[in-house]
Amino acid sequence: MKTKLTNIDEIFAAYEEALADWRSGNLDEARRKTGHIRKFVAGFPKLSLLEAFIARDKGEFLTELDILRRCLNDEKQCKERNAGLAAEAWSMIGSACHELGNVKESIDAFDRAVALEPDPAQRRVEASNLIFAANSAAAFTSEDFRALYNRYEALLTPIMPFPRRKLSHERIRVGYLSADLCGHPVGKLILPLLERHDKTRFETFCYDASEKNDSVTEKLRAASDGWRNITSVSDEEAARRIYDDEIDILVELGVHTKGNRLPVLAYRPAAVQICGIGDVRSSGLSCVDYFLSDVWCAGDETSTREDFTERVIRLPHTHFCYTLPENLPAPAPPPSLSRGFVTFGSFNNASKITDEMLSLWNEILRRVPESRLLLKHKLFGVEEGRRFTKERMRRLGFDLSRLELRGFSPGHIFEYADMDVALDTYPYTGGMTTFEALSMGVPVVTRYGARHGTRFGYSILQNLGLGELAAPTAERYIETAAALSADTELLTALRSQLRGMLLDSPLTNAKLYAADMETAYETVWKESGKGDDAH
Repeated sequence: MKTKLTNIDEIFAAYEEALADWRSGNLDEARRKTGHIRKFVAGFPKLSLLEAFIARDKGEFLTELDILRRCLNDEKQCKERNAGLAAEAWSMIGSACHELGNVKESIDAFDRAVALEPDPAQRRVEASNLIFAANSAAAFTSEDFRALYNRYEALLTPIMPFPRRKLSHERIRVGYLSADLCGHPVGKLILPLLERHDKTRFETFCYDASEKNDSVTEKLRAASDGWRNITSVSDEEAARRIYDDEIDILVELGVHTKGNRLPVLAYRPAAVQICGIGDVRSSGLSCVDYFLSDVWCAGDETSTREDFTERVIRLPHTHFCYTLPENLPAPAPPPSLSRGFVTFGSFNNASKITDEMLSLWNEILRRVPESRLLLKHKLFGVEEGRRFTKERMRRLGFDLSRLELRGFSPGHIFEYADMDVALDTYPYTGGMTTFEALSMGVPVVTRYGARHGTRFGYSILQNLGLGELAAPTAERYIETAAALSADTELLTALRSQLRGMLLDSPLTNAKLYAADMETAYETVWKESGKGDDAH
């Protein structure tokens, strides 16, 4: 890169060099180069976005927000020159606020991104981001979500469904569509089903929208009868491939999470279309027939009906199946035995930790003298993230001497040895973190409500035989955590027994899970008329 940039061509050339460094993961060099360019140019919104991307990838979300807000200071000019760029900036603000647990700001930012985005496909992505961000908003009602669903579905109206037709196969053809067919929690949770499908009754296809390829990907590929990579193809082309494969039942695993391919379902490539596993709420789409759940998450036939536009499949045990990692270390004794004080903890995503949740945790600390709170997330791995979190918790009345923040690190599973009791989040509960804690002998206390997305921890604990650790109110949540922490004998027993309880439960019984899923598939297929005029 030249020492002095004297014209626009040299500035753009320098920008391309910095962009290449960022794409290759060389963040420090990319930052050095963008800083050099800044000496010669004040404007340049694309450079601001690159600076923001670098900060994001370093986990510096506050720096990212500062860059983006400066970029949007002259919003009118930015929109006039490049509405797409302004929309991308607001989308990044939404994501950064989400990482910081600023739910309202995240929702507002994604809302602006939807309004500004000129590209129809990307506008759908932003509308989906908005719905996902709202999962963490405790105050959002079913009516609020329905308004977001209607807005999203309106963006799909230009899509024309494929012609209906009759299908006849010896085996039911099930397709799994996902951007997470890899070492992502969704890939890990769906693997036991793929490996144990009854091949005499079912033929399975995977539609992979992920750019990742790891050991889980290879296991999923080996377990499926057909594998189609749709990462770089349009939604219409992806739908066409599913249609040509004559899929009977299509299961979209992402719902409104990152990388989802929900617009594919608007083409109606399969006779029966199901969503679930990857997200906690409805797709909100009329083209989706069913949502996958279980008797604990969905409750009775009416309790969560308002949450869904789909019919709910209520599996009799659990709608996810966990596989314990290989070579897990033996659970350590409760740390309170040697330390003389109780340590509560949460390794959940910081985006799920609302101020309301922190206030409950603070009350638990007040009721349990000398206790500590251990939090672990990538946000806490950088100085600005720790500083932001401490200031946030100071405002909420925390005694910071009783707080420990840890960033991401290899072998995090060993760090459950430093925790006596795990505290789940609300209204967006943990999933994989709950399983990990339990597998290491750490009991989890969760809160649940009427909303489907609040009941994942409740379902896990009920399947484990520990439903008493799931609380229906905030006060019960506090009381349950405090009482459990005081029972040293129970904590010690659970430390040695929880892993065995997990292995003996429906939560890890892949054979039972596959049988339950296959029964559900045959039921919905029968309800569809076995293909007669259904496709």
